[in-house]
Amino acid sequence: MKKVHVVFDFIQLSIPEKVARSRNVISEMSDNPAFPNPDVPLTELKDATDLLETRFLNARNGGKENTILMRQAEDIWNDKMRIEARYVERIADEDTALVLHAGFNLAKQPIPAQRTEFSAESGKSSGSVLLRRQAVPGAKSYIWQFCMNTLPETEDGWKIAEVTGKASVELTNLIPVTKYWFRVAVVSPNGTSPYNDPIMHIVT
Repeated sequence: MKKVHVVFDFIQLSIPEKVARSRNVISEMSDNPAFPNPDVPLTELKDATDLLETRFLNARNGGKENTILMRQAEDIWNDKMRIEARYVERIADEDTALVLHAGFNLAKQPIPAQRTEFSAESGKSSGSVLLRRQAVPGAKSYIWQFCMNTLPETEDGWKIAEVTGKASVELTNLIPVTKYWFRVAVVSPNGTSPYNDPIMHIVT
C-alpha cells in the first residue's frame, strides 16, 4: 500500500466552515489512542478556533482593524491546522481510515459507485442545508425531521422540519456552526415508511 496523503482543503473554506471543521477534528481526535501526542495540542487548536470565531463575529460589525485582526487569527489557524494535518498523515502512514477518523480528508477519495440514498449538504446561504433522498415511485410526500447536537434517546427528541411532495428540501434559519442530525420518512399508498438511518451535518 502507498502512504496516504492528507489534502489541505480546509485552507479554502470560509471562516464559519473552518471553525466547524476544526471542532470536528478536535472531537474526533480527543481521547483517540491513535493520536496520543498531536504536534498541536488539541487545547491549543481549540484556542485558535475560538479566537478565529470571535474575531470573525467582531469583523461582521465592520471596521478595518477588526478585519485585520480576523485575518491574523485566520493565518494562525491555517498554520496550526497544516501542522496537525501533517501529524495525522505521519501517524496514519498507510491507514486511510485513521485520516478520516481524525476529521481530515484524503487527497484522493474513492468515487461512489452509485448515488447515495440520503444526503445533506450546505445550502445557498448561511444557516441552511439541502437534503436529498432518492425518489420513491408513487410517494405522496416526504416527512423531514431533525435534531441538534446529539441523537435523542426517544422519538420525542425529533422535530418535523418540513413535509414536501418531492424528494428534496432546503431547510433555512438553522444555527450556524452547529451539529444537526436529519432523517426522512416516505408516505405512500401503502402507509408511512420507517425513518432512514440519521445522517449528521454541521451547518455553516
